[in-house]
Parts: sequence; structure tokens; C-alpha cells
Amino acid sequence: MSLQITPVTPGDPESLDNYVIAATALHKHETPAFPPPTRKRLERMFEHPWPGNVHENYVALAAGEVVGFVDVEHYTEDNLDKAGLEIGVSPEHRRRGFGRELLAFAEDRARELGKKTVNSHSAWTLPELNLVAPDEDGPAFARAMGYRDALPEVNRVLQLSDGDESVLDEMLAHARAKADGYRLIRWNDPTPDDIVHDIAYLDGRLLADAPMGDTGWEPMNVDADRVRKTEAAIMARGRTSFHTGMVHEETGRVVAWTTISAEDDSDWHGWQQITIVDPDHRGHRLGALVKVENLRWYREQNPKVTAIDTFNAAENGYMISINEQMGFRPQYAFQNWRKDF
Repeated sequence: MSLQITPVTPGDPESLDNYVIAATALHKHETPAFPPPTRKRLERMFEHPWPGNVHENYVALAAGEVVGFVDVEHYTEDNLDKAGLEIGVSPEHRRRGFGRELLAFAEDRARELGKKTVNSHSAWTLPELNLVAPDEDGPAFARAMGYRDALPEVNRVLQLSDGDESVLDEMLAHARAKADGYRLIRWNDPTPDDIVHDIAYLDGRLLADAPMGDTGWEPMNVDADRVRKTEAAIMARGRTSFHTGMVHEETGRVVAWTTISAEDDSDWHGWQQITIVDPDHRGHRLGALVKVENLRWYREQNPKVTAIDTFNAAENGYMISINEQMGFRPQYAFQNWRKDF
């Protein structure tokens, strides 16, 4: 049975609804603890794209029934030879060749765009953390299609009802004892003008400093203008971001930074995002300090929040140790996949 693969567009309500149906089926099967996909978030994604990113979304039907989706993401400012692919087939429609057809469609589109490398991801099993994928369909399919393991990642969740304030107090006391010469700042988007260039520098360092395995991702070219465009998209999408940074008093530069953000339709949930410390200022426990301070500020301002999720490369031992000490616990594992044309 051949698939009907059609683009999802803001002016086509049926395509939007069908995409949400397909994405929801995969969400329920693989990541039910995350906030579910919504029509509103999808519409906002189309209306307010990330700077330097182009998303192409497609929905797949067979005999008029929604069976899956495919996304092709490519870039206009950096990583110009790469495309990100996401393939989703509802569990009840698998083993009929739909996944192969969707992947062939996505790879052909990447080639049309002149891309040399494609990256994707799937659920993953990590026995050492007692994390078991709902099935092994994703890894088996990726390997059969010529993809190689690139970087395992682990999602950890902090259930706020299980938090231990005495542990956070101890973490802060230890960090503050090593942080002489630094002062704490906080802000919501947009970033204050006097520190936006520091934030652009730190943001641009993320892919250079974080473990990237064999994914091949190159550092992004981030300047103040790109920060402003990203913030505008974040706010227009209904997200609120809480930032905490540390300023090196001698230079006046922001040298550590972390963020928690939340969607306006998920008041019970937050995403722990970027945490980064300038290499010249490591060894002062600044990462732990900003993360704990930001968590407490975020929680004070969002009393309905019950869970916060974060992601780390499985090999990022330093950041994982901080997260685990704060109370984050493993929930899902994922593998990043790569294929070169």
C-alpha cells in the first residue's frame, strides 16, 4: 500500500490536525511523561520559526488513515551540509514498509537540498540505568537503513514533590564558598542590552563545549542579533524563560548561565535548558550555583509546576552529577543516528 505524503501548512487545518494525530500516537507510545503535542504549538512553530532553521513537516496517510509523519529540518546560517530527520510511524501501522517509504522521502528531500549528512534519533535502551525503550523498532530500523550510533542521550526528570531542600541548601553553600568575585543576576526574556553580547558568546560555545559524539554538529554562529530573533520566537510561541547568570565582577562579564522554560499551555511542566560556564571560569562551582538558584526562582514563580525535564549526553558526567545531586532521575534514553551520503 503506497503512502500519501502531504506537507503540513498553516493554511490547511486538516493537515495540522492529521499531524497532531500522528505525533500524539508516537508520544503516547514512547514519551507519555512529556507534555503532549498540541495544535496550538504546531501553529506557533510555523508562525514563528527559529532563526537559521527551516522546518518542513509532512503527514502520511494510507487509504485515508493517518499512519505517521516525517520532518525535515535544515539550516541557513551554520551546519549547512546537514539535515535533521524525524520519522514517526504509529505502532499499529508498523512492519508494512511505511517507515522505509517515509525515510526514502526524507533522504531524497535532503539530497535535493544539497545536504551531505543526515541526523535522526530514536528511543534507546540503557541497561546500566534501567532504562528500557518501549520497543527496539527504532534502533533496528536505523541500522538496517545504514545509520550509525552517534551519541546516546538521557532524559532525566525532577519530580518536585521528591525534592530535598537540605541537599539544595548544601549545594548552594558549597558553591558560594568557591564563588568569591562573582555575583548572581536573573532575568526573563528579553535579555538586558548590557549582557546580550555575553549571552551570545556563551550560547555559541554550547556545541563546542558539550559532548557531541559522532553527530558532526558544528558550533553555531551566535551574535546579539540572533539572540534577539530567538527570544522573539520563544516569546511569540508562548514560552516563558527564566535565566540565572553569574557575573565576574572584575571584568563585568556574564561567565555562567542557565535557563528553565515552560509552555503557556503546560503549567505543570518545565524544561531545564542550557547550562554553560565559560572555560576560563570553571572550578568555582558556578554551574551548580546557577542551576540551583534558577530552580528555586522558577519554582517560586510557577507554583503549579510538578516536573522539570532535562537532557544530557550520556557521557556528560560533570553536568549529570549536578543534576543527579539536585534530584533529577533517569526517565528515557535516546540514540542519535547519523548517515553520510
